[in-house]
Amino acid sequence: MDAAQAISLVANWIRSHGLDYPTEELTADRFESGWSVYAPVAVDDSDPMAFLDMPVGRSVFLVGDSGRIEEVSSSVPPQHAQDRFTVQEIANASAGSDESQFMAEFERAFHQAGAGQLPAVSSFTVVDNPPDDARTAAEASQLLEPIVPRLAQLGPAGWQRFSAEFAFTVSAEIARLVFWSGDRSLPVPVPLRVGEMVRHQRDIAARMPAGPWWRLLLTVTSRGEMTVGYDYGDEPFPDGQLMSPEHYRNDLATYPRPHVPVWLAGYVAGPAAQGRDPQRAAAAAAADAAAGRTATAVDDVPRLADVWARWAALSAVYAGIRSDWGPRIFPGHGWYESDRRSGSVLYLLPGERAVLSGGKWNSELLEAAYNGGRPLPDLYAGAPAWVTDSVLNTRNRNGLLTFCLWWDGGRWHRGATDTSGELDVPLPRIWTPDETVRAMTSQTGPGTAAACEALLTAVGNRRAHAHEVAALFTRVPGADVGTAINQLSLAGLLAA
Repeated sequence: MDAAQAISLVANWIRSHGLDYPTEELTADRFESGWSVYAPVAVDDSDPMAFLDMPVGRSVFLVGDSGRIEEVSSSVPPQHAQDRFTVQEIANASAGSDESQFMAEFERAFHQAGAGQLPAVSSFTVVDNPPDDARTAAEASQLLEPIVPRLAQLGPAGWQRFSAEFAFTVSAEIARLVFWSGDRSLPVPVPLRVGEMVRHQRDIAARMPAGPWWRLLLTVTSRGEMTVGYDYGDEPFPDGQLMSPEHYRNDLATYPRPHVPVWLAGYVAGPAAQGRDPQRAAAAAAADAAAGRTATAVDDVPRLADVWARWAALSAVYAGIRSDWGPRIFPGHGWYESDRRSGSVLYLLPGERAVLSGGKWNSELLEAAYNGGRPLPDLYAGAPAWVTDSVLNTRNRNGLLTFCLWWDGGRWHRGATDTSGELDVPLPRIWTPDETVRAMTSQTGPGTAAACEALLTAVGNRRAHAHEVAALFTRVPGADVGTAINQLSLAGLLAA
């Protein structure tokens, strides 16, 4: 089916159903399983209030390659409507019964026969109740229609677009409304009445399989173009829209969900899940000793001196090229956050002791614990009392720590859970000298491998010199050699 055929089918469908909808100059856009047919909206650009007279939830007609037509509201996110339509098309095609094939062919022939002229039969309807979730989605979308004009009326004269962001739970609400005109922005308070309408919309949306949204995102232009986004927490909420944990607990008690994003589940769990203050650490260590629980010695990570030297060499490189990424050395500890929301810290302690801990963003261990009914990973079994919050990656405050190792007696140790699969992504490239050199040269450029190898060797011997650091950056204009040297100084690896 081509665009002209889709438009013809829709025009006839509109006339046969007696809809108050223009049939002239219809437009068709292709998607995976058919065409999206609609009437473009003309707006008087000279009148900034013309938007208020526009129909917010105007109909869009989805026409499948099978000939099936479905009317949807433009307030439904287009991709959502098209995906749902495509699923139904596939389901209809897979049904494959003689009856369904006959009815589909009959309906298609009916509409084609009437294309271009009024049909003898006023309408043709296949009686089929939409599934409950489809009806709920449509009802939730329709409830947005009166909200948008109310928000639009709050804007200054000449506004060009606005965004409205609503972060709601059953016990707390955050609303943010901003209008733009050119480069200027104007925040505007959201009236309580609009908040009530949004709350009602969320209550209806809660009946959908995904449950109630955590954030509702609306973007509207003065031309009447609207996009709607439901945020279910796939990514952490932005600053200013993250509520206290008790509000999410209240919401989950009211609307239980089969799946909660791991980061949010950890946030709700809070310090009680993985916190280890000195009192708690001492009690746990005493209980372990009394029960005969001991730590597990592991060889997953190179020895402490090698890890520290490689971490410091990489830190010098990233600091020298003025990168916002890469590991860093601070007094007494190394820090690293990857670009994939994973990271770690390494704390050095007196007496040849250290603690290495962190978290992997997409940890299977945490997914199994928070959504699979399994216990949280046992990271501290047999840990000495000096493994406390003060030397742990701050992920433990939000229940997102996925590994914890401590160096004692010349070896690394861990708790009862095998966390070897959690280590690669959250740690910088410190596994072998060759890997560390490759990571260094990826930033300093070709032709610097020899200089990187020389510095890494010197750092490993705690005898690095300033000129060896400077040699790394011969191909990096404007390098900050002084800061790179300072990283090795903080690590205690410069020659006296």
